[in-house]
Amino acid sequence: MPIDRPTFSETWFRVAELKPKLRPRVQIVRQEYRGQIWYVVRDLSNNQFFRLDEASHHFVGMLDGRRTVEEVWNACNEQLGDRAPTQGEVIQLLGQLYTSNLLQADLPPDAEGMFDRYRKRVRREFKSHLGHLLFVRIPLIDPERFLDRWKGVFSWAFGPVGVCLWLVLLACGFWSLMGRWDELFARAENVLAPDNIALLYISFALIKAVHEFGHGFACKRFGQSDHTGGEVHTIGIMLLVFMPVPYVDASSAWAFRNKWHRAFVGFGGMYVELAVAAVAAMVWAATGPGTIHAIAYNMIFVAGVSTILFNGNPLIRFDGYYILSDILETPNLYQRSRDFLYYLVKRYVYGVRRPRNPAHTSGERFWLLVYAVASSIYRVFLYASILLFVSDKMFFLGVILACVAAVMWLLVPVGKWLKYLATSQELARCRPRAIATSAGAILAVAAAVGLVPMPDRGRAQGVVEPSRVQRLHMGESGFVEEVLASGTSVEKGDVVVEARNRSLETRLERLRRERRAAEARLGIAMREDRAGEAQSLRERLRALGDRIRVLERKVERLRVRAPFDGRWVAPKIERKEGAYLERGERLGLVAAMEDLIVRATADQGLGPRIDPDTPLEIRVKGRPEQAFSGSIRRIVPAGQRELPSPALGYKAGGGMRVAPDDRKGTKTVKPFFELRIQPGPPLGETSWRRVVFGRIAAPSPAEPAKRGDAHAGRSPEQGRLLSGQRVVVRFELPPEPLALQWYHDLRQLVQERFQF
Repeated sequence: MPIDRPTFSETWFRVAELKPKLRPRVQIVRQEYRGQIWYVVRDLSNNQFFRLDEASHHFVGMLDGRRTVEEVWNACNEQLGDRAPTQGEVIQLLGQLYTSNLLQADLPPDAEGMFDRYRKRVRREFKSHLGHLLFVRIPLIDPERFLDRWKGVFSWAFGPVGVCLWLVLLACGFWSLMGRWDELFARAENVLAPDNIALLYISFALIKAVHEFGHGFACKRFGQSDHTGGEVHTIGIMLLVFMPVPYVDASSAWAFRNKWHRAFVGFGGMYVELAVAAVAAMVWAATGPGTIHAIAYNMIFVAGVSTILFNGNPLIRFDGYYILSDILETPNLYQRSRDFLYYLVKRYVYGVRRPRNPAHTSGERFWLLVYAVASSIYRVFLYASILLFVSDKMFFLGVILACVAAVMWLLVPVGKWLKYLATSQELARCRPRAIATSAGAILAVAAAVGLVPMPDRGRAQGVVEPSRVQRLHMGESGFVEEVLASGTSVEKGDVVVEARNRSLETRLERLRRERRAAEARLGIAMREDRAGEAQSLRERLRALGDRIRVLERKVERLRVRAPFDGRWVAPKIERKEGAYLERGERLGLVAAMEDLIVRATADQGLGPRIDPDTPLEIRVKGRPEQAFSGSIRRIVPAGQRELPSPALGYKAGGGMRVAPDDRKGTKTVKPFFELRIQPGPPLGETSWRRVVFGRIAAPSPAEPAKRGDAHAGRSPEQGRLLSGQRVVVRFELPPEPLALQWYHDLRQLVQERFQF
C-alpha cells in the first residue's frame, strides 16, 4: 500500500555524505501566509528567490559546511519528529537550492547527475520564456543608483498624503469627463487609424515608462519600511506583441514582510498610470483638436485598455495577478491552481492514493479551483485575440504564431500526458484505471462533440417599423397656417398640413373672373348670331379652364392629406407653423402603426443558413422577459450595405460594423442579408418549447386564458411591439454536432478576416 510521504529514498546514499551550506550572499526573510510561517530565501547577487516552510528552513539552517546531510537529517528527525522532511524531500530541496545557485557544495559525479533533472527543468523554463514570442523580455540597465538618487523626491507619493492627492486627482479627471462620455467612446473607433498610430505609440511608451518607474519607486518606498532594501536592478524592453515597451524587475518586493506593502508595489504602476490618465483627461477636456489633444486622448485610451485587459487583470501573470496573490496570501497561484486540478483528476478519476494536495486550507481549495478554470478560459481568449490581431496586420507571422501555439498548447501537453500515463510511478497500482478512464473520457467527448446533434441558434438585431410608411412633402410653396400635432391618428384624406399661397390664389381668382367675362361675351355673341366670335370665345374658355384646373390643383396641393389610415409622425412640425416652405420640402410621414414589420440584419455567416420556414423568436432589447412569435416574409440576398436604421450600427450600440467615415452610421463595412419579419402575438413562458421540426405548434384552447392572466395589469405597450424599438431575433437552426458548428464558425472567421 503506497503512503503519502515515504521516509526513505533509494538515492539517499548519493547525498548523505555531502557537506553543503548556503552561499554568503543569501538573505532569509521570515513571512506569514494564512497563519503559517514561511521563509523567503533570496540571493542578493542575482535577485533570485526561493520559499521554504518551517521544516525545510530548519533543515537548511543547520547546513554549515561541516555537518553532513545525514547528520543534519537525523538531527531534524529528533527535533521535529513527523514534521521533519523525508529523504526524498531533502533530495528535492537540495537540488532546487543548488540549481537556484543558493547552495554551495562540492558534488561528486553521481550527485551531480542526480541534480541534472533540476537543470533540465531550468532549461525548460528558459525555453518556455523563449516560446512566449508575444511577451519577450530584454534586460538593459541597472536603475538602482538612479532610483536611490530620486527616491526622496517621489517616495512621498506612495504615502498617506500622496494617496489622498491621488484620489483628488482621479476625482478631478472624472469630473472633467462628465457630459462628454459619448464623445470619448465614439473616438475609440479611430484610435488605430493610420494617422494616429505614431501618436498612439508615443503615448503608449510614455505612459508605460511612467508605469514601470511607479513600480520601482514604490519598491524603494516600502523596502525602507520593511528594512529589506527594496532593490531594483533590472530595467529593459519587453516586446509586447512585437511592440517594444519598458519593464522593470521589482521582484525584491517578494521579500517584504507586510503583504499590503507587497500588494502596493504591484499596484504602483497602475497607481501612477491612473494619475497620468486623470491629468490627460483634464488636458483632453480643456484643449481643442490638435497634437496635444490627440496624445491626451491616446493616454486615456491606453490607461483604460491596458489596465483592464492586462495590468489589472489577475487572470494573467501581470500586476493584477501578483496583487491578488499577495492579498489572498497564496504564492504561485497560477501553478498551484493547475496542480490542484491535476490533484482532483488523480484522486477522483485515476484513483491515485493520497496524491499531493497543493491546497493547504479548505479556503484555498475554492480559490485554486475557481482561478484555474477562469484563468485557462481567459488565456485562451486573450491569446486567440492577439493571434487574430497579428494575423490581420502580418498574415504570415500570424500563421507561424498559430502553428507555435498549436504545438505549445495542444501537442506538447498531450505528449506529456501520454508519457505520464505510460511511465509515471505514481500510477503503478492504478495504471489500468487511469488509461481506461482517460480513453473513456476522450471517446465520450468525441462522441458528444462529433456525433450528437445539439441545438443551434443564431441571433440578429433588428428594428420595428410600420409595414406601410409614406413620407409627405410640400406639394407647392406657401406659408403654413395649420398643422396637425405629431402622433395624431389620421384617416385617409385627413389634412395634416394646410398652407396658403396668396400669389396662386390671386392668379386663380383673376382667371376665374376672366372666365366669367368670357362666358358673358359668349352668350351675347350667340344671341346676336356672331358665329366667328363665338367660336373664338369657346376656345378661350377651354384655355382658361385648363389654366384654372392647373391652379386649383396647385392650391389643393397646399393641403397635405394622409394617403391612408395611420399615425401622423412629424416631431418638428410645430416649429414650422407660420413658416414659408418650398415645394418638395419634407414635412413628416404617415405610418400604418397597426401593421408592423421587423427589419433585421444577418451577417454572411448566419444569412445563408436561414430560409423562410426557419422558426424564430423576437425579444425587445432591454425587455427580455417578453417574447413574440414571427414569420419571415422576405429574405433580401447579401449585397446590402445600407442599414435600415442607424440603431443597428456600432455607433449606436448595434451589432453591424459601419464605415468610420460614414457620419450617418448606416453604411456597413461588409454586405449583409436583410430579413423582413412579420411579428406575431406574444409567446407564453412555455411557447418556445412548442417549436417542433421547424414549425410552431398551435396553442391549446386553454392557453389564451393563461396568456391573458400573465398579461393582466400590464399597459398595452407592454404586450405588443412598438415602432422604433430595437429587437433581437433568435433563429432556431437545424441541430448539428458541436464539431460541425465550430467548423462553420471557424471557416466563417477565416473567410471574413482573410478573404479566403
